[in-house]
Amino acid sequence: MNRFVAVCIGLLVTSLASAVEPPSGSYQKHYDNKQVTGHWLILGAIERIKGAVTPELDLRVNGKVTQWLWQLPVGVSSEEAYEEIKLQIMNNSLGLYECVGRGCGPSNDFANQVFEQSILYGRESLQRYWAGLEKGTKPGDPSVVWVLYTTTRSNKKVYAFVEKILLDEGELSKFDDHLVKSKTKQLFSLGYHILVGAESQEGLSKAQINWIKSLSMDYPKVRFGFVAHMPVTKDPESAIEQSRSKAQQLLDQMAAANGFLKNFYIHGAGPMLPRAGAGAHRVELVVISR
Repeated sequence: MNRFVAVCIGLLVTSLASAVEPPSGSYQKHYDNKQVTGHWLILGAIERIKGAVTPELDLRVNGKVTQWLWQLPVGVSSEEAYEEIKLQIMNNSLGLYECVGRGCGPSNDFANQVFEQSILYGRESLQRYWAGLEKGTKPGDPSVVWVLYTTTRSNKKVYAFVEKILLDEGELSKFDDHLVKSKTKQLFSLGYHILVGAESQEGLSKAQINWIKSLSMDYPKVRFGFVAHMPVTKDPESAIEQSRSKAQQLLDQMAAANGFLKNFYIHGAGPMLPRAGAGAHRVELVVISR
């Protein structure tokens, strides 16, 4: 029995340690998992001001922090490792901050002051940093912040560092202002933002209503659209009409909340405008024109 328990514990530890997979052939240099108070999260470029490391934006958060540090195999570049690992952690995350090269700030400060891993001090032109927030899908589910940093040292050795921050209860509210800014930036960058599933009977959340109202005030000359999508049915025309009704429902909800809707429009796309990686049932807020 004791041997069985030991094997189970070993498997559990192994699975936790491999929650993020580096490129094949990587060598793990560091692993840690502990509860941290006031963990430093960088959300803007850093610089030195009067000798002190000063980010454009940062937060101090509380939670369980898991760290991985890998030395990558010969032939794998910092950029390749960054993209491979980022794909694993970004799917359900809202990007908070990303930088490349000298736009991030001094590599020496990231290595020694932010991450406290001197081995990460490398060429500033080859460093990459990304931070994203993965919100819990259900009430009570914890939210997670992911941090990824890759770099190439002067001896051409490449390293990747990942942090997974399991936020304590109540910590998510610290991101409210930044989430609104990130969501707006993402909306104008992509041209759309998925609001709700078109099959859902639920409408916009209070936070979404407030965000859309702020958009109408901050960008009074921009035209937006509620565009609803539904999958193919036996009657495509019926799907288009149903999707239009769903878009109208959200517009009516905004009107009831005293939203300024002069530049907001609706469209029922039905099955006509599929989007790779997005569900067939969805309503998007779309930037029509600027």
